[in-house]
Amino acid sequence: MKSYRRYLAAFLALIVMQCCPCLAKEYRVDSQKRFDVLAKAAFRGGDVILFKRGARFSGMFAPSGSGSDKAPIRIDAYGKGDRPRIDAGGKHQAGLLLRDPSFWEVGGLEITNTNGTDKDQGTLFGIYVLAKGTEKTYKHVYINDCHVHDVNGKVAGKQRGGIHVHIKKLKASIFHDLRITGNRIVRVGGVGIGNTSDCGRVEFRKNDCVNHHLWTKVYVADNFIDSTGRNNIIARVSKDAVYERNVLARSSRYDTGHSIFCFNTDGIKIQYNEAYGNVGPGGHDRGGFDADWNCVNTFIQYNYSHDNNWFCGIMKKNNRNVVIRYNVSQNDKEGVYFYGFERSREARNIHIYNNTHYVPKGLDVSVFTGGRTPLNTLFENNIFHFEGRGKWGKNSDGINTKFRNNVYHNITPHKSDNKAIVADPRFVNPGKATGRIDLKTMAALRGYRPGLASPCIDKGLPIKDNGGKDILKNKVVAGKADIGALERTPPGR
Repeated sequence: MKSYRRYLAAFLALIVMQCCPCLAKEYRVDSQKRFDVLAKAAFRGGDVILFKRGARFSGMFAPSGSGSDKAPIRIDAYGKGDRPRIDAGGKHQAGLLLRDPSFWEVGGLEITNTNGTDKDQGTLFGIYVLAKGTEKTYKHVYINDCHVHDVNGKVAGKQRGGIHVHIKKLKASIFHDLRITGNRIVRVGGVGIGNTSDCGRVEFRKNDCVNHHLWTKVYVADNFIDSTGRNNIIARVSKDAVYERNVLARSSRYDTGHSIFCFNTDGIKIQYNEAYGNVGPGGHDRGGFDADWNCVNTFIQYNYSHDNNWFCGIMKKNNRNVVIRYNVSQNDKEGVYFYGFERSREARNIHIYNNTHYVPKGLDVSVFTGGRTPLNTLFENNIFHFEGRGKWGKNSDGINTKFRNNVYHNITPHKSDNKAIVADPRFVNPGKATGRIDLKTMAALRGYRPGLASPCIDKGLPIKDNGGKDILKNKVVAGKADIGALERTPPGR
């Protein structure tokens, strides 16, 4: 009887915590002593944990508890001055660890996690969200406006880094409503932003694909990520996720890896991002973007790639329905497209259209870099503009690869293109876009609009379900579409 009463009391207390945010408390963390007291405390719905600006703390903050839909638990900063800073010192798994969380909102923190050496210090993170204890749908985890820097040493690895969200040792769990927005992540060993799951995957069967425990309502936007040991971002195990307006700089300093790639995703949109500075040795995985394998219905659109080894990777293991459209590639140094897994033949239905590729003089660039073979791809309405002399690559004929209605300047048209346009596209002001552009407007790319005498104007082949807009969000009019990533949009049109 006593155990029943204890159970009933605990249950009623839980109901009160979730339904009565008026009972929530505000906790102020203004000293190391207070940090240590609260570091492993349990919180309830509506509680607010405020770290004092200008203060510095050592260790790992690892609270527990869950909020509710109407009363999330919040971590934020108060006062004036610099962000409150947590230094985990390379001795703890993370500066901030959220274990089995639902309805948490985190913002305003500065976090480091290194002992100050270049050595590998283990599986370390700045912010780590880990679901491991209970099978369920974990909901509403928001990480916004945090500064994560100097995590680990000069190391690579995919399962560690800046801000990561993982599901481990569970068989049927997901995250729903995950938002990682407006953060600054620099100088981290491993991956800047990453997620993974032991139970989430896309299963490729003979005639169809089946999704297993893919996360829903995932949104990763407006983050600045610079100088990572491996990729800037790895986007995994999600359905209809959106990754947009992220700056992806100087990826993969200590191993090869594309700046952003997707894996085990269905319907992902990677859009309005800028990727640059992914250069170095290795011969593979040095581009800005990558449609990786075990993915279906991938959209890589409205992005700006510059000063990488190449613009985009396309993997040839199981990969279905890839759309690469309305992107601008400028000054990418070795190639434009990189087809991975050379001996594989499983990728299907790759459609690449209305992209603008600009290569200045002095670069030795092949459209298909590394001697790789394009597979099952249709190229339409793209511009290949070389200021010097362009090359295709030794296996450019491809396998079931066709070109239609593309513009070629200083490069011989692809053999399959029976509607090739060999001409100067007459851009308004090409090659002048800089780095760190405004990703909300993409206005810095206006120099790639076709000029008045351009052969690109109104010459685009109609493409079904083309998104309806160019990279500047100008409307694409059926039957009057231009070739390339930007419409001219003259007055009155």
